[in-house]
Amino acid sequence: MAGAKGVEITGLDIPESLQPGETATARIDATNGSNWISPWDEDRCAGGNAGLLIEGVLVGPRGESTTGTAVCAEQHDIVVSYEATSEVTFTAPEDPGTYQYEAYIRTAETGKTSSRVSAEVDVYGAGDDPPAETPDEGDGDWLDRIGDGSAGGASASDLEAILAVVVIFGALYAAGNLFDIQLGGGGPGPI
Repeated sequence: MAGAKGVEITGLDIPESLQPGETATARIDATNGSNWISPWDEDRCAGGNAGLLIEGVLVGPRGESTTGTAVCAEQHDIVVSYEATSEVTFTAPEDPGTYQYEAYIRTAETGKTSSRVSAEVDVYGAGDDPPAETPDEGDGDWLDRIGDGSAGGASASDLEAILAVVVIFGALYAAGNLFDIQLGGGGPGPI
């Protein structure tokens, strides 16, 4: 997914069903994949944190945008990415139905945006029962989830980090064989 200065949206947690006009909170998750953030970057977090100030944006079914809390998406270590969550309070539509919501991450100062993710929310009438939950079909094939960032699947950045570690170990192994490097107890020492 495209990021906003290296910050990528990783998930949207939104209620599956609401009553008309009900107020709810959506959680928009992101990670910062930046390797370096300039001390003069307008979006750098205050207080010296190596991170970018971001906010989640929820776009409702009629195109209305609601901005969530501004949070610091910390810069990642070599392999680890830290997750940041922006909470957005929104109100369900007044008419029953199924509505599509989209979410994205925006840098707080410069307004750079990430790609979008979407989810559906069922709004049901006051006298109606909430929609029945569909039965869980199980985990399915794990190969289908690789790279899509879904629960139980690895995101593209996770796969890149794993690949980098495998390449490093492979290079060290090859170098060890090439130069006949032996670690620990490699034979008799000097006489």
